[in-house]
Amino acid sequence: MCIHRRPIHPSTHIPIPPLLTSVLKLISIGLLLWLTSVAPARAEFCRVVDGHRICIVNIKRSAKNYWQYQAMVSIDGSELPRASYDCRERLITDLDGNTASFRSRQDGRIVCSLYRRRG
Repeated sequence: MCIHRRPIHPSTHIPIPPLLTSVLKLISIGLLLWLTSVAPARAEFCRVVDGHRICIVNIKRSAKNYWQYQAMVSIDGSELPRASYDCRERLITDLDGNTASFRSRQDGRIVCSLYRRRG
């Protein structure tokens, strides 16, 4: 018993009207523009301490010493240069090598509050 199937020829497909293809192109271009124009979200961890808004703009934990962080912090909207935060010794070291204690700066306590949660 042999079953014969008819081959489907390209000429038997249903044609799409030109207006529909134009509308689909416009919708896809609009969707593409909308997806590429969405601004990325910038999530900051902020706290208000002694009337100052202190935010962690960028933070990276040391791979070698989990109690050390490299972070950029903003205080009342002005960003401070990247600094190293040693949560064990409670010291902040800036790029020039100057060291300050957490007593003189509040940003160290906020950065290291993440260490206490994770460590």
